[in-house]
Amino acid sequence: MMPISYQIKFEFRHLRSFMVIAEELSFRKAAEVLHIAQPALSRQILQLEEALGCQLFDRQKRKIKLTTAGKYLYDKLPNLFNQINEVTEQTQKIATGQSAILKIGYSSAAMSSFLPAVIREIQNNLHSCEFKFVEDTSNELIQAVAKEQLDAAFILFRPKLPLLKTIPIKADQTGIILPEDHQLTRKKRVALKDLKDETLILFPRQTNPEMYDEIISYCQKAGFSPKAIIETAPRSTAIGLVAAGQGIATIAESLKDSCVSGTTYRPLVKPCPMIYYSCIVSSNIKAQWFDILSKYIKKNLN
Repeated sequence: MMPISYQIKFEFRHLRSFMVIAEELSFRKAAEVLHIAQPALSRQILQLEEALGCQLFDRQKRKIKLTTAGKYLYDKLPNLFNQINEVTEQTQKIATGQSAILKIGYSSAAMSSFLPAVIREIQNNLHSCEFKFVEDTSNELIQAVAKEQLDAAFILFRPKLPLLKTIPIKADQTGIILPEDHQLTRKKRVALKDLKDETLILFPRQTNPEMYDEIISYCQKAGFSPKAIIETAPRSTAIGLVAAGQGIATIAESLKDSCVSGTTYRPLVKPCPMIYYSCIVSSNIKAQWFDILSKYIKKNLN
């Protein structure tokens, strides 16, 4: 059922008639332009004014002029007409297969590394495709794709969900960001066991439980549990805390250039936590889209 807020008591033709009268400032001339009888045109405007509950024209003996409310409506209607035309054209294109809207979700790490190139590839192959982008945590993106609210999403691990198509993307090694005066900067590579006395700055666990738990598990395999953990987001905040000397942060090796003044990057000695990027797609994604995504990823990101 249509919401009450959309149950308006006038028609599109009333607005079009209003615009012509407002431009001509004459009911007679407007009737000629619209090819309708003047009494019928007058009735349309009376109906519009009654529906809006206000007077749109100040009617004098030989000429008319817009009221304050009429001027407001006259200023706003051109944009409304343009939007209606755009929506109509896009609807027709989608119905005939000439255009489409591709809804893509992403984690910030994906957008900061390989995702822009993927988007360009899709756009080059689907010239009439429009994009809708949603940034969220990996877990939220998985739910959105499963519910078919998104066509595809780029996340930071590989979920074991049989209902989702998953396209693996090459793994990225995890490194650490240190304060630039930290003693560990003397090393070219840092072992996990060297972090046993450090405060770790991590993303909130609920945003990516699998990756969070993997980092903690690697620390335990190295013989320790983190002395303290600061959970924060986004990544820029974590890097800022490192610069302030509040701890050290993990980061994907491909994002090591995110370091700011006062921080420096060091890779971890293997074995170490890895980021397993993947693209998940909904069950209703168009075959053409899936083919473009999978071919590009297999050729360039694996």
